[in-house]
Amino acid sequence: MMVTKAAKAKFLPRQLISGFFKSNFERWLARRIPKRQEHQLNRRNIMIYPSRFGMAYLGFVILVFLLGTNYQNNIILLLSYLLASLFISVMLHSFYNFSQIRFFSLAKQQGYADDTLSFAIKITAEKIHYDINAHFTDRTLNSNIETVEQCQRGSQEFSLRVKSSQRGKHFLGRVTIFSEYSLGLFKSKTVLDFGHYVIIFPKPRRLTLAQYQCSAQEDSASIESYHTANLVGTDDFCELKSFVRGESRARTAWKQLAKGQGHFSKHYQSSQNQLQWLKLSDMPSDELETKLAYLSFLIGEFTTSNQTFGLQLSANIDNSTNTTNTTNTTNTLLNIQPSSGINHQQACLTALALYQ
Repeated sequence: MMVTKAAKAKFLPRQLISGFFKSNFERWLARRIPKRQEHQLNRRNIMIYPSRFGMAYLGFVILVFLLGTNYQNNIILLLSYLLASLFISVMLHSFYNFSQIRFFSLAKQQGYADDTLSFAIKITAEKIHYDINAHFTDRTLNSNIETVEQCQRGSQEFSLRVKSSQRGKHFLGRVTIFSEYSLGLFKSKTVLDFGHYVIIFPKPRRLTLAQYQCSAQEDSASIESYHTANLVGTDDFCELKSFVRGESRARTAWKQLAKGQGHFSKHYQSSQNQLQWLKLSDMPSDELETKLAYLSFLIGEFTTSNQTFGLQLSANIDNSTNTTNTTNTTNTLLNIQPSSGINHQQACLTALALYQ
């Protein structure tokens, strides 16, 4: 126990000092290189420092100079001056190669858990640049280093990839862009903030008939608009059932059959006088993440078959117009009124991603 306390006491000052410098450096970066979608490299946002090879080279130059001074040998001194001038010239050449490049990237990406998402970064250059490398600064993202060996005049793109298995909204932080051109003596570097973030939807989990039955709920406030958008008597997709011999093959779920998932038939219910709701409380599981995964699957299926549906994540559906703005905002995130289409699908999936 005494050893553990001593170890904690030893590393505590180191952690405090590291945290202090890190927080101050982040504040300095926020002022120096603020968040925006487009950045142009210049003397305000470029940092240049010797690489490991450059530090070894500099140490060799100092050693040669000391030897020349000690032996009063003008040839050795001349060699040290020549090597030092090369060191300074490479530093200026590294800055010239790295400056005046313009980078542009959109901030938002969205997708399902375990999907690999790509952030395209567009490079615009007025001259040829060499050895441009980029990766996300946050090492926990496991971002690979993308390299453009020769950046031509004009525009070109490269992509940074990220993968997340946890649903929600995740900010990815800054992007580190660097170059070790030329000779590898210096590392030219910048840390740009494009405001990158991802919205990760729950990974769909297949739901069978035995687990779920379609539910519908009357909504007097919006039933009139629902009837204007849907013809009376039109049948909407409700569920998949195991195929029974004698049923019409027109109802066969060919997509599932082609994937080898089994022979199912599609069943429909009339949309007349009722609204269809996908409810969190109806999902057959005690775990929240499993329920959200089932809802993610149903949202995809209903959108594919062009069905009109709503999403209910809270216990009540509030359609009152006399509520405060905060209540309306919360209700909008938890309960989405029935609609259809890709935009409605994205809204529902986003609500699942941001739930609790």
